[in-house]
Amino acid sequence: MRALTAGIDVGTTHVKVGFFDERGGCVAAVRRATPRELPALVHVVVRGLEECAERAGLAPAAIGIAGMAETGVPLDASGDALTPLWWWNDPRGAAEIAGLGLDAEALYARTGRWADAKAPLAKWLWLRAHAGDVLRAMRWWASVPDAVAYALTGVLRTHATLAARTLGYSVERGDYDVELLRLAGLGSERLPAVQAAVEPVGGVVARVRGVPAGTPVVIAGHDHAVGGWAAGVRRPGDVADSLGTAEAVMMPAERWPEAGVGLATGVTADPSLDGARTVLVGGLATSGAVVDWLLGLLGLLGPAPAPAPASGASVGSGQDGTQPGPGGGAARRAEGTGGYAALSGLLAGVRLPTGILVEPYLRGRVAPAPDRDRRMAWAGIAAGHGAGDLLAAAIEGTCLHSRWILDELTALTGTTPERLAVFGGQVRIPLWTRVKAALSPVPVEVVRADDAVCAGAALIAGQAGGSLDDVPVLPREHLPPDPGLGAAYQPLYDRFRRTARSPQEHA
Repeated sequence: MRALTAGIDVGTTHVKVGFFDERGGCVAAVRRATPRELPALVHVVVRGLEECAERAGLAPAAIGIAGMAETGVPLDASGDALTPLWWWNDPRGAAEIAGLGLDAEALYARTGRWADAKAPLAKWLWLRAHAGDVLRAMRWWASVPDAVAYALTGVLRTHATLAARTLGYSVERGDYDVELLRLAGLGSERLPAVQAAVEPVGGVVARVRGVPAGTPVVIAGHDHAVGGWAAGVRRPGDVADSLGTAEAVMMPAERWPEAGVGLATGVTADPSLDGARTVLVGGLATSGAVVDWLLGLLGLLGPAPAPAPASGASVGSGQDGTQPGPGGGAARRAEGTGGYAALSGLLAGVRLPTGILVEPYLRGRVAPAPDRDRRMAWAGIAAGHGAGDLLAAAIEGTCLHSRWILDELTALTGTTPERLAVFGGQVRIPLWTRVKAALSPVPVEVVRADDAVCAGAALIAGQAGGSLDDVPVLPREHLPPDPGLGAAYQPLYDRFRRTARSPQEHA
């Protein structure tokens, strides 16, 4: 009888739970909207495991958990959530962390990142200033993968790829940074201990039908890192492009970037999943979110996002209103009902390139030229363009931007990429992968797993107590080059880089 392992991926828009075989083939899967409260999140995960066990007819040999890093929750001494989840794009804490006046280059040299509201350190500072009772009652802070593992096992642990995103962790030393934590009045004892991705946190103690007590649980790591590892991106020369609500281009590197250059480029320097090297990451916060937003404006996906809450929003409200709502996710539901059922049809007749130039910045730009005030811009729309052209142009904009990130990472590392592995929800949209391949300077491989991060977490769990080197690589499809389309995109890419770097007027 074949062995199955379970994977859990807690994403911005959806929670994915799946049972996978030893090569990453999906046997059963459940997908639900990501709740904003921890008890509801745990319920979704447990129910997902139960449904998968029932469909598969087998219990998992191990469970792996991946997910968002910066999204987390304060827990009291009993392990209960003190607030709703604090979302990664919640703006609270921006003023507090800016007010510290930290030396940007020194901070980057220690943590591989900069001070902004995305970091949990900013949330702790906000709590200290505005809700001190919550911070005093906080026994632990847990990122969502940590919190889910704790609910299943009763043991709180984390992985370095998650700890590194707190801004209270020194990637340089591989441990929590006491001085940075002290800024929020915290000590390292209030954060989970760090352990390897294949080291079991503990065995299942929660009641989960179809999952035996004692089933080992591992925290596989940050979602992008887990997907990249499962896609075979493990050494310099490999590049991963992780597609979802947000997008991350990841390039393993042998050396740490000079702090000033890293800051100017807007890339983070993360630990690799195995801790052997650095992974440079350039991100686009609104990749799939751009399509969600546009479909909403076109009346195909409900209302457009609401404004962000004021800094005085209630503790733990958790959303800044600019992300898709719980039902978002254009890529996955391109095959579903409602507006998304029409997406493939709208894109089918589009001629590429569209001739429309889009800067896909709904929430500013992080990399490769940081500009938090940058906004979405459109140029070249003509009377003959329809809804499909606008959607395709938005997709082109995200692909042009990720190509720009790739070029900057190549220059920063001095390593010529050999292949680009693309995974995530958007690979289900043929036009998206076609544009990706046309714009890529290197061969493109598309990971055709049902969900690369979820499958990767399961494959990592399959090596519990062993080695990450033995984790199988998910099946990939080589996309054939299209020299004609690539040549047609080159002038558009050149124009995109010039336009994106030029000053932008604001009303």
